[in-house]
Amino acid sequence: MRKPLSEVWGLPSIVEQFHDAVVNYPDNIALICTHQDADLYDISGPCPHGQTNNAESTPYLRWTFKDLKQGVDRLMAGLESLGVKKGTAIITLLPNCAEFVLTCWAAMELGAVMAPLDPRRLSNSSEVSYMLETIIAATNNEPPVIVTLKAEYLNTPATEPVLLRAAVVVDTTGVSQSYVPFKDIMALPQRSDDDTNGEFEYKYIAPTDGACVIFTSGSTSLPKGVLRSRERQASLARDVFQTPGYRTLPGDLWCSVTPNNHSVGSIGAISPMLVGAGIVFPGEAFSAAATAQTLVREQCTHILLVPGIVSLIAEYLTEDTGKMRTSLKAVMLVGSPPTTNNIHTCFDALGTRGVCIRYGSTEGVACVSDITANAQELIGNGGRLTVGRPMAGDGVKICQPNETGQLGVPLPRGTTGEIHYSAAWGAQTMYIGTEDTKDTCYIDEQGKRWFITGDEGIMDEQGRLYVVGRLKDMIIRGGENISPAAIETRLANNPRLASKSVQIVGQPDPISGEVPVAIIASGPDFHETVTEIYRTIRDDMGLMWAPHDVIHLEQLGLGDWPRTSAGKIHRVTLRKLVQERYQNRLTEEAAREAASQSDLAWNERRLRDEILRTWARSVGLEEDQLPLDVSISQYADSLSVARVRGHLRRMVPGLKKLSSGGEEETVRKVKRKLRLKAPRVRMTWQVPPSPSLAVAFCTEANLKSQVHTIARPDLFDSTKKLVTEAISQHGFQWDDVASVIPAQNFIDELSREGVLDSAKFQNAFVTKTESSVDHNKLQRVKLALKAMLRANSLLPSFLVWNKETPREAEDNIALHVTLKPSETLYEHVLQDGGSVDTVEDLNKLASAHPHPEWTLYPGILFRVLLFKVKTTNTVGFIVSVSHGVMDATYTGKLLSDIDQALNGPVPQQLLPHTSYRLWAESYYSFRESPQARASVQWHTNYLDGIHNHIDKAQWPQVHKRGPFDPTGSGYGSGAQHSFVVPDLAALRKKHPQISAPVIVKAALALLHVYQTGYDHAVFSNVQAGRTAWPFMPTMFASNHGLFDEATDVAGPLLQSVTNLIKISPDESVLDMLKRLQADQQALTQHAHAPWPAIERALDKANGSGYATGSASSHRGLMRRVFTSQVFNWVPGMGAQGSGLKEPFANLRKLRSVTRWQVGLIVRAGLGGPDGDTVFLNLLGDGLTDVQMEETTKKLEALLRSLTRPESWHAPVMQCMI
Repeated sequence: MRKPLSEVWGLPSIVEQFHDAVVNYPDNIALICTHQDADLYDISGPCPHGQTNNAESTPYLRWTFKDLKQGVDRLMAGLESLGVKKGTAIITLLPNCAEFVLTCWAAMELGAVMAPLDPRRLSNSSEVSYMLETIIAATNNEPPVIVTLKAEYLNTPATEPVLLRAAVVVDTTGVSQSYVPFKDIMALPQRSDDDTNGEFEYKYIAPTDGACVIFTSGSTSLPKGVLRSRERQASLARDVFQTPGYRTLPGDLWCSVTPNNHSVGSIGAISPMLVGAGIVFPGEAFSAAATAQTLVREQCTHILLVPGIVSLIAEYLTEDTGKMRTSLKAVMLVGSPPTTNNIHTCFDALGTRGVCIRYGSTEGVACVSDITANAQELIGNGGRLTVGRPMAGDGVKICQPNETGQLGVPLPRGTTGEIHYSAAWGAQTMYIGTEDTKDTCYIDEQGKRWFITGDEGIMDEQGRLYVVGRLKDMIIRGGENISPAAIETRLANNPRLASKSVQIVGQPDPISGEVPVAIIASGPDFHETVTEIYRTIRDDMGLMWAPHDVIHLEQLGLGDWPRTSAGKIHRVTLRKLVQERYQNRLTEEAAREAASQSDLAWNERRLRDEILRTWARSVGLEEDQLPLDVSISQYADSLSVARVRGHLRRMVPGLKKLSSGGEEETVRKVKRKLRLKAPRVRMTWQVPPSPSLAVAFCTEANLKSQVHTIARPDLFDSTKKLVTEAISQHGFQWDDVASVIPAQNFIDELSREGVLDSAKFQNAFVTKTESSVDHNKLQRVKLALKAMLRANSLLPSFLVWNKETPREAEDNIALHVTLKPSETLYEHVLQDGGSVDTVEDLNKLASAHPHPEWTLYPGILFRVLLFKVKTTNTVGFIVSVSHGVMDATYTGKLLSDIDQALNGPVPQQLLPHTSYRLWAESYYSFRESPQARASVQWHTNYLDGIHNHIDKAQWPQVHKRGPFDPTGSGYGSGAQHSFVVPDLAALRKKHPQISAPVIVKAALALLHVYQTGYDHAVFSNVQAGRTAWPFMPTMFASNHGLFDEATDVAGPLLQSVTNLIKISPDESVLDMLKRLQADQQALTQHAHAPWPAIERALDKANGSGYATGSASSHRGLMRRVFTSQVFNWVPGMGAQGSGLKEPFANLRKLRSVTRWQVGLIVRAGLGGPDGDTVFLNLLGDGLTDVQMEETTKKLEALLRSLTRPESWHAPVMQCMI
């Protein structure tokens, strides 16, 4: 007999621990199978508990450890006779049964690689074929052995072509001679050197050798195979149910109902036996009745359950066992996030003494909470349930998702991010046959290998982990994060919905980008379920999370839930079917719209029906359930209102305004207004053609009729000279000019001082994996960029002004100069940068651009440098663009255009946007209109006295700057910070009229007072400027849909307004927030008012002379405030900060670099699955990076203080830090 080799590892192998259990506990129960014969394979164990003469106590399989070891040894001999050796793959197609346990331990003993598959998935031939190919590839391409329950499993399209070493069949009914009956190999004589009471033969099987192949669920693609090492398998089996007071002890019994092809199922068949405890199978597959009966009859001590079946077992325990109680020490919830209802059911109905939650993955991730008898110990902030901490020796951290710089930098505790996990993985790559990428794994500076899970999580101050959901499942609605898992959990906590398995997926939406859609199984109570879903989400979470629609499976063409090989609901299939349904409904709606436009007979009844139908569909209610007299804001938010408004405009001919009341209207009032308005509008107005469908190029004649030269034809010659001097520097002449457009005030004011030079963007992008048939990838990307430029003609333009004319001269305005589209222009704008080795090299060039002088004034203001990325075989490009032709809102449209142009082998023809020229000329024409004067007057009243406050209230104090350095030398990195504000959602729910941006602005104002010691705060506030066209006369604004809003204008509409905020110590927090909210609404309404006009009005109101530089003049004051501090609320920043799924199919944004010459810019946004995570990004040249980090922490403290319920009615100054 061979002796053990002189090699020792810190953790005994699984086989060694099993041998120890056989030696130490030979008569303990090792395996119970209630559905198999007591004398299976002539191995007879002890009688069951309480044996009587009734049928229920008919003996069934009960093996001790000695019995089990005898069976394992016999099977080992049989498998060796078939040629199984170390490294041979043994593929099982077995249910939970004794044969599976025997095969599992025999494979461990022989050093073979166990590969359990689910026989129920054999109908999915492509999936099973791929899995079989993966298993064979992982075992040196040697023929495997298949052990199957039925011979018919071997005659499927997936299994039949496989070259096998042997096929072993359990059920021998009708088996041909080519298959080996399981009972035959169990009848072979045991090896003579085996002795269950003595020493065991030791094989040299290294800890890093493969133990098993487990497949991921395949919920998003084909399953990925993981070759789990013996060391990792031992680690995963070691720590299950090991909390003091609940730990697994010799003689305990685990009830196992999880399919054995699951990661946790494979562990569950091993772990208890390592300490002398046994496994109980209540049947081949899960049955709630059999499980409930077995738990009681066999006095099981532990059970692993997926949350979805807890209530099913509970029902049978209550109905069938009466007052009989289980003997459960602990229940472990695995597989999917449980709810608090699941926890309470475990205690109340299953009768367990303790509960814990395990978070894991096929890859080997394993975190588990302590087993507790108190459910409250598992519940953290926001009602989430903790999954505890990682296994001993492993590590977990929360990192910024989709990082492109240094990987794996942990975020502060309390910040939502992506879960990264480290362990002794064993395998060289995470997935069989696939090299690790930065999206999968990385090695840190200490040499630890980290797996990027793709799950979103948060860690509390005690280091406990909470799983939020899957990042790739996240829905981005109007720029804000919506977690399907959060909605599903909230619904599952409702006892009326707990058994419905409601699934939430994203659906495209023209207004919001995406909206959540709920899917449920069909049933007689469908309408009641729909009502309950909406009521639960609306009341418990808010309107933003409410599903746009509730769909039953039959509407998707399904009779049952689509499932993965692991039995999980296949979300990819659901998303695909939802998107197909959405596209079909778009087609149907387009047909209805066409019919509607051709039929002008819109009587009152037809109009009423369309309104009711549209509102009902928008909020997911039946028409007869729609509350006609309740404020719309109670069940629909602004995005829903916008969606309804857009639909009604398209459907009802001539109707161009839904209601000036918006969300505060009721549906009944809307019907009444439209009933009166629609006929009159149809008779009076005709829908004008879109001005964006054609581009009028300038000629010598029509240029003289441009808006700024109509009243001053003498300006033409000087304009022509000014333009020609600028464009000739790039080789263009006057004949190349397409248009000359007056710049809006914000661009005019800040471009002259060089501020907008410092605000240019340098953004790095890379295309996603290209098709191998496309040989000239760089040319394809260039063609796509040309298509984008044709639809966005303002981008490759110039901005000029007369530097010799006095600044205050009425005719000295800044002018946009656009050029006619031509190959010469595009070749000048789109330049080849050569090649880079890696994406990271491309990323670095965004901050160290080889042409820092690009896109400075006067232009060209848009340039692109293209690169081939060698390692990824993709194309990278760096876009340099001036803020004079681009703002953040427009950036999203631009990238969407590029993405669409890249879609397909030939760049697509893009639809043009609303003309920026039309918008700018409208601005210029109406800038002194009555509407403009009213806006100027509002600012004059609001800013009264600012001259007396600015020196004391301004922060940070900014010293005189020198010329802008485009290389960015000395410019800091800024600071980024995100944090949960626990009471923010409660404040917004209780006072929905107070918006999140105003709450953050209030905290910023208090920070000013803290920093300066003065009672006023002054700073600039960026406005998108797209809610309405500037200064539009009432008649146009009320009746022409074109002028309702400016969301699609292709150019920079950005505005900035000056905030002067007084902090009154005795004012309550709520009163201050309401005051700031009212001011913000007015600031938005009057955002377009020109700065010089406001400053002149302030001078006039204060009796000071209008002279630039004079001590009493207000001239330049607003620019001074802007270059000191800017507050910028970014609606999509929450989604960006959470690093959610990529918004574009064909390109990925790597990095954005801008270096504003502003003392401090506070960019803020809201995100997180519960809408309570604030994201801050600070940059500027007035504070050091350390000071900015400190500032983010102060803002966090102020926000937490402001939003606490006990602060709402307290004086503001009690909230000061």
